[in-house]
Amino acid sequence: MTIPKNYPIRFTPKGLSDAFDATDTFPGACQTLQNLVFDQANPELISARPGVGTALTSFSGFSAPGYVSIHVTLGTLTFGMIATSRFAGHDEPFCYDNVAGAFIGVFGPTAANTPTSPATTGPWTPPTMAVIGVKIIITHPGFNGVGANFFGVIDITNPAAPTWTSANLATNPLPAVPTSVANFNNRAYYSFGNKLFYSDVLVPLTATNAGQSLTVGDNTAITAQAGLPVQTTSSGIVGALVIFKPAQIWQITGDAAIATNPLAQNYLTLNVGCISPRSIVPTSFGLAFVGIAGPFFLSPLGAVLPLNSKLSDGSPADLQAPFQNTTSPTRIAAGFQGNIYRVCVPTTTAAGVATNDYWYDLYRRRWTGPHTFPYDCVSMVSGSASGSYFLLSSAANPGALYRGLAQTQAGITPEYDDLGVPLQVVMQSSSFPKTGHMAEKQVVESTIELSSIGVGVLYNITAMNTLGNTIGTAAVTTKNIGGVWGSNVWGDGTLWASVKNTPNVYTVPWSAPVVFKKFSLNIQATAVNSLSIGTFYARYQDCGYTLME
Repeated sequence: MTIPKNYPIRFTPKGLSDAFDATDTFPGACQTLQNLVFDQANPELISARPGVGTALTSFSGFSAPGYVSIHVTLGTLTFGMIATSRFAGHDEPFCYDNVAGAFIGVFGPTAANTPTSPATTGPWTPPTMAVIGVKIIITHPGFNGVGANFFGVIDITNPAAPTWTSANLATNPLPAVPTSVANFNNRAYYSFGNKLFYSDVLVPLTATNAGQSLTVGDNTAITAQAGLPVQTTSSGIVGALVIFKPAQIWQITGDAAIATNPLAQNYLTLNVGCISPRSIVPTSFGLAFVGIAGPFFLSPLGAVLPLNSKLSDGSPADLQAPFQNTTSPTRIAAGFQGNIYRVCVPTTTAAGVATNDYWYDLYRRRWTGPHTFPYDCVSMVSGSASGSYFLLSSAANPGALYRGLAQTQAGITPEYDDLGVPLQVVMQSSSFPKTGHMAEKQVVESTIELSSIGVGVLYNITAMNTLGNTIGTAAVTTKNIGGVWGSNVWGDGTLWASVKNTPNVYTVPWSAPVVFKKFSLNIQATAVNSLSIGTFYARYQDCGYTLME
């Protein structure tokens, strides 16, 4: 029998938001989408993210491998720095072949030409890397500026036998250990304080002229450098070097050797900047980065805008609080692959201090997270025989490199665990509905779309009031839909079916009426390949009284 005078409620999870109440944000706002990502084939579903699994490499052959302070992938090779006991208290360079799954020896490191290992917690100046010609330049806070100990150089003239040394600029040396390096117009640009020093073209170890430097803006130090193609109305697409300071962004264009396009600098903003060097990542929509107020992006037109659902106006991002509450902004790390900008941030949450990973989906223009594998350095492996993925390293799990998939890929069997621990997914909605009825409401009948293929999945469902108290519980175990060929036992109820993940509608078996003014929905399960959560429907009645919770 239908409930009389009922009102429908629909909730479809659409993305992460800071808001506790979904009414004035967007339909489908969630407080938590832990280890859940958007189903790329179905806009109404969220699915479990692929896990990190076990390490791709644990640096076999290295002496007591420890913290990986930086790595950058060039083609199929990943270069980086790792703390070892070979030179006690120092980092040494490494080269990892992502296709062969083996290390290539780097010749030349000594205790005298390698930097001291950095601390793994607290504020720091992250190492940086840039490729100019056949040289990889590495800035590192562990260089002491004594002799030639200013920055590291990996010579990749022969990629099968790279060599290492440390150096300073010849002819006109740097006055101090640089804090960052970038390639612009085939010159190495080194930063120190508020100055940029640039090398000769394709000769990153020499500055022939004494005037090869720029003073950028005020006396605050440069945070980071990043390249960006810039769209103009008169010159089409031109290259630019973007300089980030804590509260400013500057743009360098041209070159000192080109009379028709001389070296020039212009400010893009004098009130938005970046203090998280590793959050700055080139993406298909511009340079994404984390500022003091939250996540932003710099468009090819030079506009600095919040990273929100529109990517075109000044409205705030849906997710700001984790970045505003970061406990260590210089430890934030980010990467971009396919349509995912992911950023890992040490932050303060309602549950305490945590390191959380959040993903921004460019197609959906919404956030998911937090995802539970922490990292502080990420590079991108693309187009290799082993697929495309994020390469991750972490102070929490030192001496290893890990593969992180943004989504399932053909040819790669997804894992749904991090370091052998099964992923636990949690969807926590923002509270809803906010109506003008003012009375308490009750729900008896409700349904939800859930799915799994093969073995059924147990979904634990909890309704919570605005104070976080439980006001109703239920459990749904999905049907055993579709089997794995070769695993069938006659009579076990398995049906041969397509592996296509199609959701099924289930009744939510509340044990008693759920009474609330507003409520939020919490769904938890253990991740598997086909886990998906879709639309929740309910019908509520006004109770005819108003009661404070």
